[in-house]
Amino acid sequence: MHSAPVAPRPQPPQPLDLDAAIVDVVGRGAVKVPPYPAVAMKVDKLVKREDYGLDELTKLVASDQALAADALRCANSAFFSRGMPVTSLVQAITRIGGKEMARLAIASGLGAHARAPGPLASLKRRIWLDGLAGAALCQELARKRLLDVEEAFVCGLLHDFGRMIAVACVEEILAAHPGQRAMPLEYWLGVVDRYHVELGLVLAAKWDLPQMVSDVISLHHTDPQGAEEPRMVELVMAADEVVRMLGESISLTAEDLGAISLLSGPECELVSRVLDRLPAFIASFEGDAPAAAPGQSLVEAELPQEEGMAGPRPVDFPVEIVAGRDRRVYRAMGIATNNLMVNGPTPLPENVLLQVELRSDPPISCWASAKVSWPENGGHTVLLQPFALNGKAHESWKEILRKTVEPAG
Repeated sequence: MHSAPVAPRPQPPQPLDLDAAIVDVVGRGAVKVPPYPAVAMKVDKLVKREDYGLDELTKLVASDQALAADALRCANSAFFSRGMPVTSLVQAITRIGGKEMARLAIASGLGAHARAPGPLASLKRRIWLDGLAGAALCQELARKRLLDVEEAFVCGLLHDFGRMIAVACVEEILAAHPGQRAMPLEYWLGVVDRYHVELGLVLAAKWDLPQMVSDVISLHHTDPQGAEEPRMVELVMAADEVVRMLGESISLTAEDLGAISLLSGPECELVSRVLDRLPAFIASFEGDAPAAAPGQSLVEAELPQEEGMAGPRPVDFPVEIVAGRDRRVYRAMGIATNNLMVNGPTPLPENVLLQVELRSDPPISCWASAKVSWPENGGHTVLLQPFALNGKAHESWKEILRKTVEPAG
């Protein structure tokens, strides 16, 4: 008598080797690179003509709804604003200028990839914020160093865009291997940074970028001396250091920037002035702020290890936050050196620059990004980190901190 064959037990799925999967995608030449923004290519071609007209450029910009909206926001930001607000596209382009418009068209075209939804959306937005900040800083420093401003902006914007491609590659792999648990931000950054230079060079090859841009992509973490234009690589390296410090501190003075060996004293003064205008420029490319998507992110929420957020430094005042077209009121709960904890009706999208009004004593108007949101007390608690909080606003922030620890009277 023969017993019936025993069906094999289903094997548990093998843990995902993310590095091996990325290497496989790269090895097969299957990396998906976004196309060069079509409208940016057309704008660049147009403004290189000596005889182009404002009407031609306006019509071209107007053909791309996102670019037209970004141009209006940029023209009214502190980076370009001179006098009265502009209300028409013709006025915006006149204020910005043709060559500048060509640069902004690249940033506008790539912004859609940064705002795309996905389990690592907050990471993409952080990378994009850093990229826009780096591009603007490179542009301003290039003027000081007598380097080509247009080239500097593009190098600053694209030198780390391989990180964005890496995130998109990881998201595609994760879609084919469901069940991945959330991991800390540093884990995902580690994966992305291991491959971002290689993937950035894939982008450079697909787009047929100039050798100078390829050099900046490949050498900005190493030795610039092997580059076709080492001074451009050094410029990007200096801007990278400023961006890194911005992520760690809510305020940077010229003295703080003096720690960057690649910046001269006058350049530190220049950057400290530029920082006041930087948030509005970055926010110009946010479009309508994306809705937060709690429960979908694979970036594990982590509270910063900083004293003062629970108990010792409680505060209580209204905080008005502008997210896209929405204006929402939250309640401040606690303050620390680099963070403000608020509670309100809805979560906020992470790593998007938001306009924030603290109705505190003294009051503060600033830009900030949400780092973590979680449900609590029938609403949502959000940890906000101010961005480039310089000058009088930073002094007011420190005054609020002092009041939370000093006895009344």
